[in-house]
Amino acid sequence: MKYARTLAMCGATFLAAISVAAATSPVHAGASPTLTVTHQRSEYVTRYVSYLDLNLASATDQSILKGRVGFAVNEVCNEAVGNRDPFDFRDCTYDSWAGARPQIARAVRRARDIALTGSSPIAAVAITIGVGR
Repeated sequence: MKYARTLAMCGATFLAAISVAAATSPVHAGASPTLTVTHQRSEYVTRYVSYLDLNLASATDQSILKGRVGFAVNEVCNEAVGNRDPFDFRDCTYDSWAGARPQIARAVRRARDIALTGSSPIAAVAITIGVGR
């Protein structure tokens, strides 16, 4: 499952980079650009959970973040495995939480570093929840 998560994040980053490059490339004056969009169903379901508005040095805000992550985990697993098999759904939520917990711990550590010293070597990012279909 970790390989799938890593592959999903790499794929999402690649698609975002391509989209930005395509959107910012110059179009020749007078030329009428033709845009063709094709969509393939992704093999991965991903949600990003922001915590920019939270002070994770606070236990209350840590609980809020865990609630947000729980909501995202349920969304991802509903979309990825649905209600076909309760055991698949349970396994999906366990795997998703296993991937989210270290990210939450890093975010809390960063907030504590900043509260104590005013800075942190840990970069601020969103929590990423991703699973394969």
